[in-house]
Amino acid sequence: MIARYRPYVQAWEAIYTATFTLDQVRRRGATLAEGLLSRGMSCLVAYDTRFMGALFARDLRAALQARGVRATLSAAPTPLPALYHALDQRVADCAIVVSANNRPYCYNGLVLLAPDATGLTLEPLPADRDPLAGRQETAFPPVGDLPADQLTDLRTPYLEALRNAVDLDLIRRTSLTIFVDAMNGTAAGIFPALLGESGQTRAIEINREPDPLFNRVTPTPSAAGLNRLKKIVRESDSHLGLALSADGTALAVIDKNGEQLDPAETALLLAAYLARQHRQRGILVSPAPAPDTPLAGLPRLAAWEDATGLRVEGMGDPVARLTELIIREQTRPLLGATSEGEVIIGRYAAYPDAILAGLICAEMVARNHGNLRALLDAQRDQIRKA
Repeated sequence: MIARYRPYVQAWEAIYTATFTLDQVRRRGATLAEGLLSRGMSCLVAYDTRFMGALFARDLRAALQARGVRATLSAAPTPLPALYHALDQRVADCAIVVSANNRPYCYNGLVLLAPDATGLTLEPLPADRDPLAGRQETAFPPVGDLPADQLTDLRTPYLEALRNAVDLDLIRRTSLTIFVDAMNGTAAGIFPALLGESGQTRAIEINREPDPLFNRVTPTPSAAGLNRLKKIVRESDSHLGLALSADGTALAVIDKNGEQLDPAETALLLAAYLARQHRQRGILVSPAPAPDTPLAGLPRLAAWEDATGLRVEGMGDPVARLTELIIREQTRPLLGATSEGEVIIGRYAAYPDAILAGLICAEMVARNHGNLRALLDAQRDQIRKA
């Protein structure tokens, strides 16, 4: 779904051994190389935790370099927000990611990120024009240590950007217990790295080990039951539970009772906090509350809008409204959210970043002395009065 928010994303997804094969990856990489060479563009090659993702990425980098493209390889599995941040910092002209985003484990694919994708495509050439068509070579290149100048650390600058965006000192000194379900994906290790440096708050990760099968669940909070996370948060009397999709774009929030917040409620809480505490203004693009949630069936949020001074839009189709704001009008919303849990914090980025949104949730809870339930109950009472 991330592809719909920005005008420079192309994606190809396929099922392992059926159509996702080394031959297909190489043919699509060769087509991309032609376009990159014609425009003189450099390319960052990255990957996630899917099966053999690192090997496919190394092969792609080698193929691009062999054709004369300036290409570097990510030093580790990387969440999509960190890749977008790297492009914003002009680490490379574009990026090609071996990933199927948050699709089930049997999928993999390629995601192309380029500020201007004119002349670039992931579609393979016709067989009569493709120099790789019919070739029998299928082995990966030898695995060995790559020179340092061919590897790029994308996590360190991204972590630094997060430190600058969130009041981590407040979170650390509030004595919170936060459980984070990394869903065996690329966001693993980030919360402990940021919150475990000092202070009283504990950030405890579950499902942090890289697992190409994603524990046999679809690695996004909207599709997984999150039963383990809910039980741990409830039975340990913790303050907050956060689940992060495999690619780092989608978020689910769990309160101390083990209740999973609807994405619309999470969006309302975060937007109100940004307006109240950080004096941020703008449009909130939110999905409609799900039918089985406390806010179901509410066509308007008049009391909430009056109290916050914000306007809610896009409840019928938040993706379309986000596309209009970001692509057509070049205007970022205060906050944008989808029913899948993707969250855009407009002041910082024009792409979904569940890691940033989760940290702002933690900041919000810390400022309320660890009581997310009080914030949630107050918001529900306020909306019901409308």
